[in-house]
Amino acid sequence: MPGINKFAKLTSVESALQALLNLCSPIGRTVKVDLEYADGRVVSRDVIAPRDNPHYDVCQVDGYAVRACDTAGCQGGRVLRPAAGGQVGPGTYVQVHTGGALPEGADAVVRMEDTDPADGGRLFYNEVKAGENVLARGSILRKGDVACAAGVQLKPTDIALLAKLGLTGVEVFERPRVLIVPTGDELVERGKEPGPGTVNESNGIMCFLFIKRYGGKPALYDIVRDDPSMIAEALKMGSRYDLIVTTGGTSVGVRDRMEEVVSRMGKVLVHGVALKPGRPMGIGYVESGDRRTPIVFLPGLTEACASTMLTFVVPAIRKLGHYPPLHPRREKARLTRGLPGFPGANAFHKLYIEGGMATPVPLMGGAPRPGDYVYAIVPESIEKYEEGEEVETVYLE
Repeated sequence: MPGINKFAKLTSVESALQALLNLCSPIGRTVKVDLEYADGRVVSRDVIAPRDNPHYDVCQVDGYAVRACDTAGCQGGRVLRPAAGGQVGPGTYVQVHTGGALPEGADAVVRMEDTDPADGGRLFYNEVKAGENVLARGSILRKGDVACAAGVQLKPTDIALLAKLGLTGVEVFERPRVLIVPTGDELVERGKEPGPGTVNESNGIMCFLFIKRYGGKPALYDIVRDDPSMIAEALKMGSRYDLIVTTGGTSVGVRDRMEEVVSRMGKVLVHGVALKPGRPMGIGYVESGDRRTPIVFLPGLTEACASTMLTFVVPAIRKLGHYPPLHPRREKARLTRGLPGFPGANAFHKLYIEGGMATPVPLMGGAPRPGDYVYAIVPESIEKYEEGEEVETVYLE
């Protein structure tokens, strides 16, 4: 029968991922965004400090601004007098507060608790050095310094620094635009009651949210039937995007037409990877004029769609958007049941974590309840992980 050995020879996950990344060139489009919306965005060009930071000498404690030389040898106690007019002179002090400007004439601050009241002034017990308890002007950044380098993925603390410099916005790379095309005669729209043999479309919204979470700008196309002309019409829209992601139609059934359509519109580079679930996924590109748009066609089975989305699409988005590579949290957990491998492929399993114990979740089900669930991969070289065995789990979500 045609197609029965379609996936007899599979491409390794590493080779398939490299094929996809080779198709993905980091985008050059930039946009200026207000700081309120800059969290997680990637700076597209160096941000130059428009002024010193701090732009004045800052008192770092509540206390008294003094000339450091007036405290030399005062361990036995020395009385200083309040300065007149807010300017510190010989033998005088000015009371200051944390964050306030260092008064003229002072070069240090003595903590309030290191003094006591005295007739007509205060008794100082501790010697301070010039610059003590003072954050000097320009000590963090000088005007003209690079405040934030191109390629940095902004965090709230980075944005706070830009705000402190008086900036209201920052130039960043645009998010990669990703077109999601769910396909399948069996799909009905969310919110509608499915009949026998039909299901509500769910992979599209899952892909939409993953893409958004990891830095892309997703657009979800309407459900497309298993008709080559309808699929082709949807894929033509891909020329407006940086990446196309489809779901369904990737296997060897009579209604699985994605490879056929992509081959006609461009080229299929990979079809069939050593990953279970996810084996029927494919990678290629579609052409429109002189433009080639990478395409990843994901299986329709929800868990296979999720495993291939996380394994392939997310790294592609990270490269397109100039984002740094992800380093997901990894932890050891002990299995409550055995975890089977799969001959010739890495087996991708979902696990529910509770109290350091990992329970495999049925492939067609979800986690037993909302909470922590993770993934574990059984390498193709391993037949099975046994009950009670400790395995490495990955928090991919």
